[in-house]
Amino acid sequence: MQKTTKFTRQKRQFLAALVAASGSFIVGVFLPMDMWTGRAKSVNKPSEVNAAINTSNAAVETSQIDKNVLQEIVKIKPAVATKVKASENALTTLELKRFNFAIPRRFHGTVVKDLKLTGKDKYIALTFDDGPWPKTTEMILDTLKENDIKATFFVVGQHLKERPELAPKIVDGGHVLANHTWNHPTYKMGKERVESEVGRTAELIYELTGMTTTLFRPPGGVLNNGLADFVKNRKHVVVMWSADSVDWHYMSAKEITNNVVRRATNGGIVLLHDGGGPRMHVVKALPQIIERLRKQGYKFVTVPELLEIKDRELNKQEKQKTGTS
Repeated sequence: MQKTTKFTRQKRQFLAALVAASGSFIVGVFLPMDMWTGRAKSVNKPSEVNAAINTSNAAVETSQIDKNVLQEIVKIKPAVATKVKASENALTTLELKRFNFAIPRRFHGTVVKDLKLTGKDKYIALTFDDGPWPKTTEMILDTLKENDIKATFFVVGQHLKERPELAPKIVDGGHVLANHTWNHPTYKMGKERVESEVGRTAELIYELTGMTTTLFRPPGGVLNNGLADFVKNRKHVVVMWSADSVDWHYMSAKEITNNVVRRATNGGIVLLHDGGGPRMHVVKALPQIIERLRKQGYKFVTVPELLEIKDRELNKQEKQKTGTS
């Protein structure tokens, strides 16, 4: 028997809510009509004194009212159907945006570090590694929410297993969950171990959120121990970084902030940590990082969004070279 995941239950609840909302809308439209018809019939009901005289007239009036109501229903029915369909489409789109993201084909099976955007707008991606972690991950999520920023979280499978409730919370916040192996190994491994490290984490992410990810970050940034080659062969993106906060060295919040701001570039990827050890300095530094980068004109995006922006820029450049519109 297929295992029922939290995502499946959420989806059933989602669809039930849609049906209920649609039903409520229709009832809200037609029930007042019935009530109005009932009132009309009551008003036009002949009195006992004049029953014999007005029976035929009352029948005609009631018939006319029913006919008018029917015409109104016919007129409104398409509008109701349109609104329900629009609601279904909007909710479907919302669901797709929430649980899935597309990676441009040109980046499949590649290693990305700094996307070097050349447009007027400045974009940068905040990424967090080694979580989820007690307290610090939720505190970072709170700061991101307060500042309306979406980030990318490269989670370690064994940590996610210990705190599964944080997976849907990250996704519900509009952030991206990505793979950072199960045990965070940096040494060279055999094929079976490599498959296990990547596969177990991917399966857990899907089980908890219904989301599949093709973004992978190798622990320690090591590219020659088998992990990077494994995911590249499967058309995943190996996501490195261009701005290392060096927060893993347990620097102060001020030092972490200065490291990020000094190394920030348009199209850059910032490396921060929400787990893997005490990260309160990161929590304290994050508001300062956001404030200073915003003053420099940066907009914060997720890694998939950054890849899409770069893809559009490259497409435009290619069209200009070939002279196509």
